[in-house]
Amino acid sequence: MDIFDIPADEAEQFLKDRDFCIREATKVMEPYCERVAVDCLDPDEGQAVVGYYHTGEVLMSVVLDPFEIPVMKVAYERGKLKEYILAANGLTEDMMVELSKKES
Repeated sequence: MDIFDIPADEAEQFLKDRDFCIREATKVMEPYCERVAVDCLDPDEGQAVVGYYHTGEVLMSVVLDPFEIPVMKVAYERGKLKEYILAANGLTEDMMVELSKKES
């Protein structure tokens, strides 16, 4: 499934949190991306939720590692997951609006 070792006593919760983050990150990316999938962009980083632009290029992604998942959960709990994902990819809401205009 992925490249990280999780202690057995933490694995079940990690998988629940990971699935939750996949669903929520997908919801954030879908309005901007032609396709959203769980893919491996870098073997050293493992799997990520990846949003592809209509050109097929990666528009945004978030890595699903044991360090990123808790950060994403906190961002979600604070109502800031969208801002977090955009910032993690060097994007802003204004940039996304401009990209949407170019597609039209």
